[in-house]
Amino acid sequence: MSGHVRRSAGPADGGATAASRVGHGGCAVRQDAFWNLGYRFAPEAQGRGFATELARAAVEAARERRPELPVVAYLLENNPASAAVARKVVLALRHRGPDAGNPDPSAVRLVFADRALSEAELAATMR
Repeated sequence: MSGHVRRSAGPADGGATAASRVGHGGCAVRQDAFWNLGYRFAPEAQGRGFATELARAAVEAARERRPELPVVAYLLENNPASAAVARKVVLALRHRGPDAGNPDPSAVRLVFADRALSEAELAATMR
């Protein structure tokens, strides 16, 4: 389940009047173990609530389709904006630890989820 967010950026926003693609995202089932929430937005669209809007809709759709699977957002600790979005859509921090395989040895991985994760579910998010 993914989608694109289109918004009109009128003259007051410094943009054109026609709708343009500002980002995309959604939830996708990973390893038949969890829903992965992800998104990307153009820099000029960041900080305007689009990620939260998309994330809320994606989490709701995931819960309707396969409620038995946890909804997870995994991100790096140096991305506080994404952590804020995860919290806004009622995901809680479930794991904080080294980001295995990252070329930056100081990178810290955060795993947010809508429920407690089993060891197997957490391991699946780290692959």
